[in-house]
Amino acid sequence: MNAFRFGLMGASLCLVLSAPAQAFDLKSMTDSANKAVNDASDKANASVNQANEAATGAMDSANSKLAVTGEAKALVDSLSTDLGVTQQQAAGGAGALLAMAQNNLSGDQFSGIMNKVPGLDSLLGGDGGMASSMLGNISSLQGVSKAFSALGLSPDMISQFAPKILGFLGGEGVGATALNSLKGLWGVAG
Repeated sequence: MNAFRFGLMGASLCLVLSAPAQAFDLKSMTDSANKAVNDASDKANASVNQANEAATGAMDSANSKLAVTGEAKALVDSLSTDLGVTQQQAAGGAGALLAMAQNNLSGDQFSGIMNKVPGLDSLLGGDGGMASSMLGNISSLQGVSKAFSALGLSPDMISQFAPKILGFLGGEGVGATALNSLKGLWGVAG
């Protein structure tokens, strides 16, 4: 029986030694896994960058097509000069705040504001185009903040835009009730 065991062990040993060597290469396996993770990460980053570029391009396109008319042009000029922002940023920032007002005030209250200042509807994308659809979704200061960021403005600028717009609207004859509603909505003290 022992001879049989030794013979079997010898035959097994010969088979093992004659088979091609298949070494387990941990480094190669780790490198392969790292490459797969890096490739997936690169693809994810490329997708995120592409989405950001598309959103920025859409906002730029909407803003470049925004033709400000009437008294609203004076508001945009004032914001641009006083706050050191571009005409596009001034129009877009004012439009975002007005869109929030449109989505939160009663129809009569908002119409009363719009009727006092010719051209304000142009800040909301009055042509019904892309600017109109983008601004139509803004119903909170968080939405305004996102719009400001897309315009290249710090969300902190909201606190500089709002009082200037309120002052302009007051100068155009918008009533105290409507102005107070806007102050509360936009978080302006006083």
